Amino acid sequence: MTDRLASFAARLCLTAEVMTRRGASIHRQNQVVRSLWPGALCHQVGSFPTRTSLMSRCVYSFSFRSSSPSPARWNRSGLTMGWMSSDVDLLVSIPGMDDERRGVVEAATRMKDAVAKNNISKPWNCMVISGARVPILTYMDENETPPLKFDISFQKDNAVKNTTYLIEKFDERPFMRDIVILLKYWLREKQLNEVYKGGLGSYCVSLTVIGFFNFKRRTLGWQEYEAFIAGPRYNMFVEYLEFWTSWRYREDTMIPDPGVILTKGQSTRKPLGFMLRIIDPTDPENDVGKGSHKIPRVVRAMVKLKQAIQRLGPDMEFPALDRVLSGTPAEKEMFLTQKAHQDRNNRKMQLQMERRLRRAERNAEKAAERRGRIGPAVQKSLEKLREKHEQFITRRPTLAVEVAMEEFLRKNPGSSEQDLPGLRHGPGPGDRGAESATTNAGSPVPMEDTGKSPEQLEREAKHAATIEKKRLKREKMLQKREERKREKKERKVRKRMEAERRKQLAEEEKLANGRESC
Repeated sequence: MTDRLASFAARLCLTAEVMTRRGASIHRQNQVVRSLWPGALCHQVGSFPTRTSLMSRCVYSFSFRSSSPSPARWNRSGLTMGWMSSDVDLLVSIPGMDDERRGVVEAATRMKDAVAKNNISKPWNCMVISGARVPILTYMDENETPPLKFDISFQKDNAVKNTTYLIEKFDERPFMRDIVILLKYWLREKQLNEVYKGGLGSYCVSLTVIGFFNFKRRTLGWQEYEAFIAGPRYNMFVEYLEFWTSWRYREDTMIPDPGVILTKGQSTRKPLGFMLRIIDPTDPENDVGKGSHKIPRVVRAMVKLKQAIQRLGPDMEFPALDRVLSGTPAEKEMFLTQKAHQDRNNRKMQLQMERRLRRAERNAEKAAERRGRIGPAVQKSLEKLREKHEQFITRRPTLAVEVAMEEFLRKNPGSSEQDLPGLRHGPGPGDRGAESATTNAGSPVPMEDTGKSPEQLEREAKHAATIEKKRLKREKMLQKREERKREKKERKVRKRMEAERRKQLAEEEKLANGRESC
């Protein structure tokens, strides 16, 4: 009998042909890295090497073009439909390079120039996201159809450890891959897969699955556990949903390996309310679920998903299962509307900041003509305005692409405007084999992931900037507190020394008076 959930997970996977093309594209990026740093290592990280990626999905976007700077006069060119290609995450380890932010940004900028020089990506479609928590280089390999998106990070080896751990666990128990694929697809369609928006990321989802099966292995008898993992994916999926919808989020902490649950009294961590606490097996100090503040919404959605899956039963049809796992048309329309509204607001604010900067530059030029020079205060104000304008654009990759393309077309009037890669290329998700994604007798079926879109990177950069601002504020507050403590301690010491000095003078004066009386 065909396992319906395993077959559906297989339909979400990439074909071998796409996997081969991806390998060739990764080889091209590796050549660019080696040309810049001969001793550098290029590691594949994320969902692609663990074979838990998802196929491309249909995306919609509004495009706005206008010769008028006024947002009220913009023309909406219409709704563009296409297939968003998944991305590939690479980590570049450069010997002798430190982990300082400035060095990482310089390396990313250097590779950006090399990518454009080798005709891998258009200049306006290759950018360094320096405002993110970890600076990355993102661009599209336009030698592929559809163009393949790359996210390049530098020097951080945590992702390599996490990826190696997941590969080992999924190869040990391949059925866990199917559950992870189904959950990632469901979270993506519900817009709950973005960690910087409070959702569950790919690594966190994988650890919840690993922790669930390790807990079952610890609590069930050996024969009962063997029968459970040999059964259909339907039973595993329903049991997983039952486990995490009844989880005591205010009290319990999950240690995925070996599947131990710590209660509030046993855990040494401070309770964080209704939060998901999962200890990273590769770094016990890291709480993987600390950023998932939308856990209540995820749990409510899980309850509805469990009820819908149980109503369908193990013999459900693919269209019915897809309707259950996918978001409703109303949810998709709401997301599209929010995205278009955010794009309009970003463009409006960018134009306002640009007008303000140009006005300040004109005033500075007039002042320089009258006085013969630009004063230091005016120069400092201009530098702050330019920096603020640049940061605003850099932290919004979608806007950065538009601005960079407009600047490129201004400098090259003879060039014709091209459609942005990644939106109008590539076929839709065709029918694929009904075999399981992880139980094929031959080579494992590769998978594809939606990856991080520019909008997601934008939100991640904004979230990281907010966290960094709070961190700096707290450091400044702690520094002032330490200074106050040190000053208070110094005052006490000075006061004590002054009291001792006065006491000594009094004794000497008393002794001198006694001698005079004698």
